[in-house]
Amino acid sequence: MCLKRFNSKLARKSIEIAASLLWFVMMKKRKNVLRLLYNTQLLGNSLGKKIPKRWLMYGAVATITIPLIALGSMTIPFKEDQCKALLMYYSFGLNYVNDGNNCIVFYFIMFIIQFIVHTLRTIVAIIYIIICCFLRNLLNSHSAVSAKKVIIQNADTGYAYFKNYLDTYERIAVILKSLEKTMSLPIFLIASSDLMGLMYGLIKLDPFNNIPENKNSIRPYTFMIVFVSARGLLSFLCISFAASGIHQASKNAKDTQQDILKQLLIVGGKKEFQESLLLNNSYNNPPFILSAWDVFYFTKGGILSILGSVMTYSLLIMQILK
Repeated sequence: MCLKRFNSKLARKSIEIAASLLWFVMMKKRKNVLRLLYNTQLLGNSLGKKIPKRWLMYGAVATITIPLIALGSMTIPFKEDQCKALLMYYSFGLNYVNDGNNCIVFYFIMFIIQFIVHTLRTIVAIIYIIICCFLRNLLNSHSAVSAKKVIIQNADTGYAYFKNYLDTYERIAVILKSLEKTMSLPIFLIASSDLMGLMYGLIKLDPFNNIPENKNSIRPYTFMIVFVSARGLLSFLCISFAASGIHQASKNAKDTQQDILKQLLIVGGKKEFQESLLLNNSYNNPPFILSAWDVFYFTKGGILSILGSVMTYSLLIMQILK
């Protein structure tokens, strides 16, 4: 019982602490984020691509909707004594509100907390997802055009074309490195709080019914708990799949790079191939992988591993309580 309370309280407090740290980090990185957005737009314009307007529209809708749903999950018709107990919890046991006004003050505090916890967190996650998807599309488009050209016989895939292919990839890689440097820590804070939210929901909802006497006490908060857990899962999956798409797109671009080099070996001259081989060796880096502050890396296998670890820990806690 005590272990469950400790774990659920730790998970809930971790979300609030991560949100506060995110505000501090983003205030320090705001200029870098603006520079990243500007450079991403410049790169897209130079390659004839633009961020789709519907992405921005969906992002704006999510930025408004998610905090409102979060606030709605907390605006439960509490009784006066329940509001008083919750206020004392958030004020570290201090009781400074007159009787009859506890619920009004509580709802106001909840609005501030939900705004702090969800608004910036949602904005940063959406910016990260949009940039990842846009750069992924640039990489896929770049490699797909060249892959088709390799198949066509007598296509111009000489040294100059190979060098241009590598230069374009390197320009995209520069933005990816800037994305990793700028957003790695904020994404770690968001992803870790998402996982804590998922863990909080699993432990609180108690799907194995280890502590049936607690069912009645958490019933008024069920919608809030489900929202926190579901939001954490969806947010983590969206961020992870967007970021892992970079790894797959970079891998495809590297495969196309090798295909062009093989084509040069077959149809190009010896000198041209040797020059291309030297150029290839200088650009022979592994596929790019984005990370969450180097704590975990966004690959398709890594996503399943992280979720599996969270589920395993949550199930372990629930089995101990059984």
